[in-house]
Amino acid sequence: MHSPDCALVLGPGGPVGTAWMAGLAHGLRGLGVDLTAADLVVGTSAGAIVGAALATGRDLALLAEPGGADGSAPPPPDRRLMGEVFAVLGAGLPPEEARARVGRIALGAADPDAERALVAARRRLVGTDAWPAGRRLLVPAVAAETGESVVRDGDSGVPLATAVAASSAFPGAAPPVTVGALHYVDGALRSGANLDLAAGARTVLLLDPMARQAADAPAAADGQTLLTLFPDEAAAAIFGPDPTDLSGWAATFRAGRHQAAAVREQVAALR
Repeated sequence: MHSPDCALVLGPGGPVGTAWMAGLAHGLRGLGVDLTAADLVVGTSAGAIVGAALATGRDLALLAEPGGADGSAPPPPDRRLMGEVFAVLGAGLPPEEARARVGRIALGAADPDAERALVAARRRLVGTDAWPAGRRLLVPAVAAETGESVVRDGDSGVPLATAVAASSAFPGAAPPVTVGALHYVDGALRSGANLDLAAGARTVLLLDPMARQAADAPAAADGQTLLTLFPDEAAAAIFGPDPTDLSGWAATFRAGRHQAAAVREQVAALR
């Protein structure tokens, strides 16, 4: 069993969460703290995009705009469909039943053309279909047909951009992604940021765009040092109530980059 010494976990947060994490990581790199030094990267949903970009050495400045390097923005979300999904997730159902119901909703919106566009968009952001060599990257997703989760890595045989697209395919915001005989949806449906995938690490840095205060942060595993970073007041104000609002992407990227100066010492001391 591989037990990484230091893990980087990047959680879900929609498009503006993607921008904040990319901006923060870009700012830290400019201050001499390179998050790619982590032995393990776990990226879920928005975190899958940023985690893959980090792990493959992508210039994060290319994520300063919504469409990445080419500036093409994704289509607007289906608010009705997202409302159905959040109604299920907020109904207090057992996790397996909630995932099954969300999966059925997602399958009703399957669209091969939109799926191909999603994978292409994720490829533009990540910059490659090749998994990083010499660095462990984990990208979870959930099968819409069964509700079962899968955690993909470089041995999965799935192109990186496809794995990232599947992990970030939240119903209503993106179509399910086909891998083999199944359709896959957002990895956050497995377990939020999927912090458990870093349970063997001695130290963990968690970037959690959805948290708004320290009380929201999850607890560390036994014997583990966990540092959770979340949007500061300035970033949260730009973030707004809707993480799918692309109009806030560029400003949130800048806010994340600016926040890096305030957290640099904490992050540098973690390892």
